Amino acid sequence: MPIDWTLIAPEASLGPHRLAGRLQGLIEEGRLAPGERIPAERELAEELRISRTSVREALRELELRGLVDRKPGRGTIVTGVNRPDLHPRQLGDMTDAARLVHEVMDLRSAVEPPVAARAAVRATDSDLQQLAELLSRADRERDRENLAGLIELDGAFHVAVARAAHNPMLTRLLEATNEWVGPSRDPAYQSAERLAASLRGHRRILTALISHDSDAAAQAMADHLSEVQGMIIGALGRGLDDPPTPS
Repeated sequence: MPIDWTLIAPEASLGPHRLAGRLQGLIEEGRLAPGERIPAERELAEELRISRTSVREALRELELRGLVDRKPGRGTIVTGVNRPDLHPRQLGDMTDAARLVHEVMDLRSAVEPPVAARAAVRATDSDLQQLAELLSRADRERDRENLAGLIELDGAFHVAVARAAHNPMLTRLLEATNEWVGPSRDPAYQSAERLAASLRGHRRILTALISHDSDAAAQAMADHLSEVQGMIIGALGRGLDDPPTPS
C-alpha cells in the first residue's frame, strides 16, 4: 500500500532528526521494504512541505545507520534493518568515527555548494584554467597511483573553487576548514573507486563553472560531496582494520 507522506508531515516539520526517526520506523515496520526506492529529495520535500536540506539531512542520518543506500543516478534505496553493519557491537565500535565523518561532511555540504554557485558567476578564464590544470595533474597522479598526491590535489581543487568566487573571506574559510575536512580524506577511506568518482565529480563541477551555471555548479558540488560521504560510510562499514587501498 503506497505511503501517504502527508501523514508524517507534522513530524517532518520538527526537523531532520524527527523525519529520520519516522522514516526508520516505516522501514522497521516493513512499510518501506528492502529494495524500495524513497522518493527523490525534491519530491519528498514538496510532499512534506519542508526544505530539501531537511530531507537531505534525514536521508544522510538513515545512511549512517545503514538503513538506506544513496548513489547519484539511483536515488535512495531501502536496504532493511538486518545488514551486518547494524550489529549492536559493531555499530558501537563505529559510532565515534561515523559521527565525525557525518559532522565533517555536514560542514562541507553546508559551505561548499553555495561557494561553487558564486564561483560559477565570478570565475575568470584564469580561474578556470587553474582548475583544469589541477584536474590534469590529478589524472597523472592517479596513473602513478600516488595517493598522497591525489589527496593534496583534492584539497587544492576545493580551495581553488573558493578562490574563483573572488571573496577572500570564503577562501580563508575553505583553507581553515581543510583541517577539519582532513578526516574525510583519510587514506583509510580511499579506494580506486572513490578516487575515480572524486575525479568525475570534480569534472562535473568544472563543467558547470565553465558554463557559468550557478545552479548546476551548486548541484554538482552537492552530488559530489554526497557520493564521497557514501563511499566513506562504506569504508566504515567494512571496518578500518583492513582498509581499502588504491589499485
